[in-house]
Amino acid sequence: MEKPESLLICNKKIDSLFFRLVIINITTMAAGMLFYGEPFKFWQDAISYLGATKTVKGYPNRTSFFIFALGMGISGVLMFKIASIFHRHKNIEHPILKRDLSFSAGLGFFIIIFPCNTNNSIHSIGGALLFGDLWGLTLIMLIEAGKLPGAKYISIYHFILHTTVLAYAFNFVIQSGIMQITQKFAVFSLITVLKLTTALYRLSPFYTETAEPAVRISKTPKIASNSSDELCEECIKGNG
Repeated sequence: MEKPESLLICNKKIDSLFFRLVIINITTMAAGMLFYGEPFKFWQDAISYLGATKTVKGYPNRTSFFIFALGMGISGVLMFKIASIFHRHKNIEHPILKRDLSFSAGLGFFIIIFPCNTNNSIHSIGGALLFGDLWGLTLIMLIEAGKLPGAKYISIYHFILHTTVLAYAFNFVIQSGIMQITQKFAVFSLITVLKLTTALYRLSPFYTETAEPAVRISKTPKIASNSSDELCEECIKGNG
């Protein structure tokens, strides 16, 4: 059976994996927009369009689709690795819940690869999974991070995360004209707050493996004696 890592190593691995997740997703979106089959309208087009096989106007979108699929696939693998760390490390807070959310988000990254223009229902399920699970994971870790000594700006992180995510959810439900604008704020706020939160775990001395307290060596009390005769009597009694 594999021995779990120390909390310090665990936190560093999780923080490093989430950092890669953020970089991969930002790079995927930027490259996808660059190679999109037509000029990508950032505030009007959905991010999902990057993974479509055709553009809104019907032009081929093979390069952007490949970039999107590759980025989402790598992100899914990273989430599975994070889930495995939570699975092995049972002495952290809420390991099972974090594992399940991470694993479910990983599935969402793979499911969202289905193009929205040909399999929109399946694509939407993947988007809901990864977005909802990452939001839940960030919420749990933010609550836990609030207990860490020296943790700053937790209330600000909560405000940024929930206002942007809920604003996007509301506009998505009513299909408002600013839905795609709120989507961009929600996505970038989510990945940013998630990464900042994992950094708090890595840097906080409270959430690292603490060394066992040193054994206190007590000095042997000296036996006070008034005369050498008393010492001899004690020695005789001890040997007897």
